[in-house]
Amino acid sequence: MTATIRKASLLAAAAFAALTTLPFDAARAFGAKALPAPKGEEVWLSEDHTLPMIALVASFPAGSAYDPKGKWGLAAFAAALMDEGAGRLNGRQFHDALADKAIQLEVEPDRDWTVVSVVTLSANAKEAFKLLALALARPRFDGDAIARVRAQMLQSIDREDEDPAEVAAREFHRLFFGWHPYAHPVSGDRAGLNAVQRGDLRAFAATHWVRGGVKIAVAGDVNAAQLTSYVKTTFGPLNANAPPPLVHVGRLGAPGVHRYAMDVPQPNAVFGMPGVMRDDPDFIPAYVANYILGGGGFASRLTGEVREKQGLTYDIDTELDDMRRAATVEGLVATRADAMSDTLDAVRDTFAHFAADGPTPQELTDAKTYLTGSYPLAFASDAGTAAQLATFQRAGLDVGYVARRNALINAVTLDDVRRVAKRVFDPKRLTIVVAGTMRK
Repeated sequence: MTATIRKASLLAAAAFAALTTLPFDAARAFGAKALPAPKGEEVWLSEDHTLPMIALVASFPAGSAYDPKGKWGLAAFAAALMDEGAGRLNGRQFHDALADKAIQLEVEPDRDWTVVSVVTLSANAKEAFKLLALALARPRFDGDAIARVRAQMLQSIDREDEDPAEVAAREFHRLFFGWHPYAHPVSGDRAGLNAVQRGDLRAFAATHWVRGGVKIAVAGDVNAAQLTSYVKTTFGPLNANAPPPLVHVGRLGAPGVHRYAMDVPQPNAVFGMPGVMRDDPDFIPAYVANYILGGGGFASRLTGEVREKQGLTYDIDTELDDMRRAATVEGLVATRADAMSDTLDAVRDTFAHFAADGPTPQELTDAKTYLTGSYPLAFASDAGTAAQLATFQRAGLDVGYVARRNALINAVTLDDVRRVAKRVFDPKRLTIVVAGTMRK
């Protein structure tokens, strides 16, 4: 690691540490607690009356992994239509109802979940929960909205086809997950989107926008009794049956370099390997290890080696992604066509050295300082708090993890990270997809 990177890393760590000079107990500070809920539901509340606002994040088992074969993109299609009319309100009327009360509604599908976020003034909470209930239980799926959203999604795929980073990521997941539904893009494909009909959308909403398996995180100006009432009226009418569990993935990866030809000035490469599941005892050491190797920005090994020492790229990073049925370590790098081969060699070499030797004591200390010091910033707003709590819910954690998390990171030893580095970061396990042209 160069002196410049080391200095930047230490300054950032010191700044975060200065924000958290007092012991941090997030569960106490934000009142995070689990509320009684019917079987199959999970409700967490972080009560905070500092501002007259409420943020909610509801995670439904309705991600792209539940798309039926031949209709890839159904989950994302339904999610995009959630605010396009419900009950007696058409799309424009529904949007006007949200705008009139300054209610923010966002819907984001991923591979496992459809995540619905609502932010509202507490004075308008009753109306916000009413509109959310309407969208979930009585979606309209009007023909004009279906046609418009389908066209928008197809146009988005057209744009992604021109983006080497998107193409590399799409092809990486196709190769990495093989037959499993994690292999297809969350946004689907042209054939799948064109095959989706109104009846498919209605059936998907009825069987996946459900209270069986829903995870609800709320932060802000609301007490337990009020929230319990809101949750009952909003989610109570939904189907109580959870979708069937997703199948296990089995073997992951297609090690080696795979090329996808594109006429672009700068090829992109997505590289990755099997990661560590959240319920694995090695998850926290792996999380710390990934930060040191590629997740720490300018403080990471990959940035130091590939960018600073060799000047092969402007940016390179990795992330540890834990899904319900699989976990990955994935990275992205872009460079010149005549430098891609050298860049991939540098990536493999960095992985190999890290797998063999692990981090230095100073790298581990810096990583712990940053990861624990930056943690409170995730709770700097009601929306941030609800989002962070929802992330922990989707990972299958208990509400007490909010308070335990920093202690778990601080407990990671050098031997822990070295053990995990050997287990996870062997470069022979890398699946690499290059979108663009490689010239040596």
